[in-house]
Amino acid sequence: MTPDRTLEVRWFLPGAIPETAAAWFDSLGPDVTPESRTDRYLVPTESADLGLKVREGRVEAKQRTRTLHATLANGRVEAWRKWSLGTADAHPEPGWLSVAKTRRQRHVRVAGRARCSLELAALTVGGEPWWSVCLEASGETAAARWRALRAGARRWNVGELTLPPEASKGYP
Repeated sequence: MTPDRTLEVRWFLPGAIPETAAAWFDSLGPDVTPESRTDRYLVPTESADLGLKVREGRVEAKQRTRTLHATLANGRVEAWRKWSLGTADAHPEPGWLSVAKTRRQRHVRVAGRARCSLELAALTVGGEPWWSVCLEASGETAAARWRALRAGARRWNVGELTLPPEASKGYP
């Protein structure tokens, strides 16, 4: 099984999505239909570089292969590998954390099959509201992923949102 490889810059902030962030996302193009679901994440005990989640009945693993020294729009760029491992029981168990999310995504394609997705998500974790912004680039080569990430950042001008660097981190 070949993993998907991505470059990601993600921010998590407490509270509901501010109106300024929602207006910024809306200004980037036509309406985007929101997608809602609840994912379950295995709470990491030793390594924050490996994440395991159950998403819509599928088990998915995600491994951070490195945090790059590069930053983009005040965020840390992280390299990830992802696998879809099959199906799972969706009942909550100890050690798992449920995260309800409603997200909207926009996409930009660059040469070949490389692309960058921009996500704005409202999250509920342990009954508390959070929100997140993510740029996620995929492509067949590291160079293609970098081109897609830079193209997405230019297209969406994430820097205008003033996301704090200390809020930049991956899900695990």
